This record gives sequence, C-alpha cells and structure tokens, in this order.
Amino acid sequence: MTPAADEASTVDHRPPVKAGAVIDCVLFDLDGVVYHGPSPIPGAVEGIGFLHARSIPVNYVTNNATRTAEAVAEHITELGISTNADEVTTSAQVLADRLGTKFGPGAVVYLIGAAGLATALESVGLTVTRSLDDHPVAIAQGLDPDITYQRIVSACEAIESGIEWWATNPDYSMVGARSRVPGNGAFIDMLSHLTGATPTIVGKPAPHMMEHAANRLSARRPLMVGDRLDTDIEGGNSAGFETALVLTGVHDIHDALYARPQLRPTFILPSLRGLELLITASGTSTSANREAGAGSAPDAQADAAITVESDSEDVADACRIVDGELRLSESALTSSIGVQAALSTAWHAIDRGHQVGPGNLPRRIHD
Repeated sequence: MTPAADEASTVDHRPPVKAGAVIDCVLFDLDGVVYHGPSPIPGAVEGIGFLHARSIPVNYVTNNATRTAEAVAEHITELGISTNADEVTTSAQVLADRLGTKFGPGAVVYLIGAAGLATALESVGLTVTRSLDDHPVAIAQGLDPDITYQRIVSACEAIESGIEWWATNPDYSMVGARSRVPGNGAFIDMLSHLTGATPTIVGKPAPHMMEHAANRLSARRPLMVGDRLDTDIEGGNSAGFETALVLTGVHDIHDALYARPQLRPTFILPSLRGLELLITASGTSTSANREAGAGSAPDAQADAAITVESDSEDVADACRIVDGELRLSESALTSSIGVQAALSTAWHAIDRGHQVGPGNLPRRIHD
C-alpha cells in the first residue's frame, strides 16, 4: 500500500492555462530549488533577484509542514533573498484552511506533527489535542521529526477510532546530510499498512497549494518551478499552470523524458538564473501572438516552440530521432531551448506508441 490514495489521485488534471499575458507570478518549491539546507543553490539569488527587480510576485510553496511560514521566510532571507511570511505557502497552512472551512472555529483536531502544523491549525481557530479523550473531529498529520514509538501507537489508535484522517503531504523521503531520510509519506505508508486506512492529502502533487498561492496574488499566468516531477511539476500541471523543472535537485532531463504526461514540465531550467531568459521569451511570444491577431494565445508547449523557432538554428536540424534514439546537435546539447525541443519531439513520438531512447540527450545542462 502506498500513500497514493490522496486528493491528487481524484483531481482531474486540467489542461495548461492559456497564455493570455506574460508570466506574472512565479511559485517555487524550496529544497533543491532555492537552497540545499543552510546554503543557497547557485543561481537562486540572481534568478529571484531578477523577478524582484521586475516586480514579478513570487511565492514559495512547500510540502514541509514542520516549520511556520515565518520561520521559512526568515531562512530564505538569511540566504540573501528578502522574503516575508506572506510569500510562503505551506502544506500545513492549506490543511488548516481545509479543516477550518469544513469543521469551523473551535473544532478539536488530533495532531500528529510538529510545531509548524500546530501553529497553522491554531491560527484558523482550531483546537489542537493529542488525546482521544478530547473527542477530536479529525486527525491532522504532518512530519514529526521527534516522533516516538508510543506516539506511533497513539496515531494508530486515533486512526482506528474512525475519525477523518488528513495529512499534509505524501513526500516519502527527503535529502539528509548523508543519505535519504524518511519523509511524511513514509509514516503515512506505515500507518496505512497498520490500519488499512488512507488519508486525504492536501500537499503536492494535489493542486491546492499552488491554487492557494496564485489566488492570493490574483495571477493570470503563474509558473510553478520545482526539482521533482512527482510533486512540483505534477502539482503545477494539475492546477493548470505552466511548469519548469530546474536541474539543481532530484530529477534530471532523462527523468523528464520518461515521465507520464501529467509529470512533464513545460520548460527546463539549468538553475534559477535561467528565469530571466524564460520570462523575457514568454513575454515576447505572447506579445507576438497578440499582434498577429490570434483569438487565443497558444498553450505552454506552443509558447516554447515559438521561442525555439526564433533561434538561429532550425529546430529540425537541432533535434532528430534516429533509429529510435534522440540525436541533438552540438549547440542544442547545452541549450535549455534545445533540450525542451528534444523532449517535445520525444514525447510526441512516445505518445504515439514509439520507443525513444535518450541517445545523446544530456542528463543535466549548466548555465
């Protein structure tokens, strides 16, 4: 049993948002995108600084439910990226909002989690407890780094009592100092095996956090940037947003090549430095279409194609499929635009039943 029985599995994957304007909001995952632990990822400060200089709103959407939005904003600011708590959306906040809306102020919620989730629940007027004697109406589960055996037993007892079980996020693992370490999804999986129950999960890849963040900013054309296809990119796609896979974290270009359609990114970024080119190109593409009198702007993949076609090298010569393998020209091998074109070519063939190998497609490219 896996923690796949969540809200994401029942959400229709909506088509990409039509590009009726330039990208006017950028949503970021954090770990692997903006920072690795205490250090900023190369290119992050410059890329986000470009957005700040252009007055393009940003929001950081994180499945991490252990810290408050204030603590997350403070950490990002310490890296040299000025951030306030309103620019952070956590899965704890989204879960608290859902439970608060459903059960109302004063409702008692059984907590399995850390201070970040407790603070979020209390901020919407819910009452937090760790005892079934308080007659809770629901269970709210997030990662608890200090969980004990007895708390696991108590969690099983709470789930077996039959009250609604909700969870912040399904991330099975995280990057630790020396190895991958258990995430909240690992504990969901264990509790599901023990109880036979499955929770409602609100974090990525469900679209709720992205929608929540974009709605706060009244964005018309949001872009979701992440390093994981199965959370960040799928979540952005399911919200109907354009998505960018940044190659500074978990997944690489070969992972994108073999991804299911719901997990395919619109764009590839070597690092966040690439945002300047992406944002500038997206504005040029949509402006050109409006001037051409198009009734509606093209979808995300068509936008990328317009950008590629403006390049000096012909797309047909930049990428081909030869004997079932991708073949990229020398210039395309180091270009995010060339890689995007190669992926689009491969996906088109794969979706028609053809086998396509990576050939000389690189796993990662650099700025």
